Amino acid sequence: MSSYDVHIGKLISGRRGLEGSESYILCTPDKQIVEIDSTRLHEGIFVSTAEMEDALYEYCKSAMDEYIAEGNNEDVYTFSIYTDTYHGSYIIYINNQNTLNEMVEDSYTRERKRHRNKDESEVREKLCAELKYAEGDFSFMYEDMPERLEKWLGMFYCISLEEPRFLDIDQAYIFEKTLFDSQLFLIAIDVIQRLQPDFEQLQRTDDFIAYVSAADGVGGDYLTTSQLLRKCVSQKQLYKAMPDVEEKDLEFQAAVQSVKQLPLDEQVQHWIHALDHGEFGKNSPYSFWKTDYEVYEQLIGLGQEAVPAIEKHLNDELKQDTKRILHMVLEDLEQL
Repeated sequence: MSSYDVHIGKLISGRRGLEGSESYILCTPDKQIVEIDSTRLHEGIFVSTAEMEDALYEYCKSAMDEYIAEGNNEDVYTFSIYTDTYHGSYIIYINNQNTLNEMVEDSYTRERKRHRNKDESEVREKLCAELKYAEGDFSFMYEDMPERLEKWLGMFYCISLEEPRFLDIDQAYIFEKTLFDSQLFLIAIDVIQRLQPDFEQLQRTDDFIAYVSAADGVGGDYLTTSQLLRKCVSQKQLYKAMPDVEEKDLEFQAAVQSVKQLPLDEQVQHWIHALDHGEFGKNSPYSFWKTDYEVYEQLIGLGQEAVPAIEKHLNDELKQDTKRILHMVLEDLEQL
């Protein structure tokens, strides 16, 4: 997912705009999906980004109201919008400290058998760290979307997977093409910001965080931790909620400072090797819970002086994905 990491990272960081801003996608009752360049000559219900955001906000509010009505509104420490930008889906997750404690106790006996030599408190601490933000293990999962959002995302699925045979509509619909450039992430980030006054209804812990998370296959935990969380939560609050993230950030900063002591050519070589050796290779950004987008940023930070060294490495035996990223870097350095 290397070049994808850079492509999506540039979008989330604001280094690039959405693709397809002058185009639209038309879905018809006779199961056709067509790209069009204007809405003027086509009849259909137009679904704007603003309407999608309003529907997601409504969904989040409904989930929060249901959670509170169930009598669980105490020591709430997390609220997240799990986002799948490929299949087109959102799921709302909420959890509280009491339920987390129950999750830890449920897992404790099994874990204790596996680690007999570890101290009891050490085992519980390990489980708490593993389960605290493990959304899939939460009891409070809300999948019942507003009808309009469910319908729109059903069509999104058909468009994204190029499966018009699954369309089940009695009217034509028109979507902005930008929606299919991972804009579901940006919409969810905006909704998290919009929900800030609504979170006052929750009895929150001091380390409460509300954020957007990425589904596996569209970035997963690495994209969530390296970028999406940071678009939703202040660094101070993030480090309070996830001190291990602060630890990894400091380790990465130290590694970057060490590389900066090298001559320019060696810096370029270091970062290119980090890209080409993959997720489990030496100096991989993933070891710091980051993605290859961070390597892209380091190469961009070297400025135009690094262009000859980068160009020289294009003749090396590198993975095609690595070369794609280097071409992105060179193109973006030209714009500086």
